[in-house]
Amino acid sequence: MSDTGTLADHALAATTAHGAPSAPPVPPSTQAAPADTSRTGSLAHMPVGLFGMVMGLAGATIASQRAAHTASGLLATVADRVALGMAGVTLAVGAFIFLAYLIKLMRYPHAVVEEWHHHVRINFFPAASIALALVATMLLPIAPEVARPIWIVAAIGHAIGFVGVVSSWMGPRTIPVATLNPAWFIPAVGNVVMPIAGVSLGYVSVSWLYFGVGVVFWLLLLPMVIHRFVFEAPLPPKLVPTLAILIAPPAVAFIAYVKLSGGLDAGAQLLFGATIAFAALVAAAAGRIARAPFGVPFWALSFPSAALTIATLAYGEKTANLGVSYAGLALWALLIVLIAALLVRTMVAHWRGQICVPEK
Repeated sequence: MSDTGTLADHALAATTAHGAPSAPPVPPSTQAAPADTSRTGSLAHMPVGLFGMVMGLAGATIASQRAAHTASGLLATVADRVALGMAGVTLAVGAFIFLAYLIKLMRYPHAVVEEWHHHVRINFFPAASIALALVATMLLPIAPEVARPIWIVAAIGHAIGFVGVVSSWMGPRTIPVATLNPAWFIPAVGNVVMPIAGVSLGYVSVSWLYFGVGVVFWLLLLPMVIHRFVFEAPLPPKLVPTLAILIAPPAVAFIAYVKLSGGLDAGAQLLFGATIAFAALVAAAAGRIARAPFGVPFWALSFPSAALTIATLAYGEKTANLGVSYAGLALWALLIVLIAALLVRTMVAHWRGQICVPEK
């Protein structure tokens, strides 16, 4: 065949081709031909948004750990087993996605550059560092000695990603307002994820720094996003699931703030109230989300749902309110169903060649 790609590229293409007959042999050329990136399933088209999948899986694992801590009896045992299983899935899927994207970077650097200059996809690059921070949080109760270096890499990586992406917003190019969507919260507001593990690892001052940056940029970006929803055209159907990202900033900020302050003061109450409000707004848009064509953006449902679950369980514990704790456990059960459904639909879409496809 004319493509002499790496083993990973061949494997990905093979699994998405459904056994289609191979192309006829091409006579050898005296000059090396550029790698073919036109076909569906090529590693060149692996979307950077897949790092959101790792975020969702790690978030669901942390939510399961929290549920095991909140529940009792058989339910606590089940949640603990689910947490261990989810941790294994997260590490396996995360390792594959990070390795595959590294291979993409080495083999198709132009494709990565194109994603970086894309008005929407650029905002998903810091999802990689957020995913690493969540993996570190997930590993804290299991292997704290492994969690520390992962968190340090994540913190440094996210600082670089934050500066790189946000400075590109202020660059010489003009960004159409219609391209603004909740994914813009990822690079800037994603800073609030860092304190969740950072406090436990002893990096309290640094955690406050990340928390402050994340909250300030949430307050700056939120009016812009709401303005876009009200006065611009509706989101493209494939991006409608990103509405769920609205839940994540206040939910994660609440979790981080409780970690930093150690209590449930007025600031924590405000953040939890905002979390519930945005969760209600996203629930009201559930019909639009369900009608959207399935794709990688559907994983935007996963981490915000996990953050909502963790925040609710934490609030129930801090207030000793059994009703809120039971609501948190119910949200955890729904979260596990959601993650299972997303995994199944993603595998089906992969086999149909609908994941690694050229941008339309």
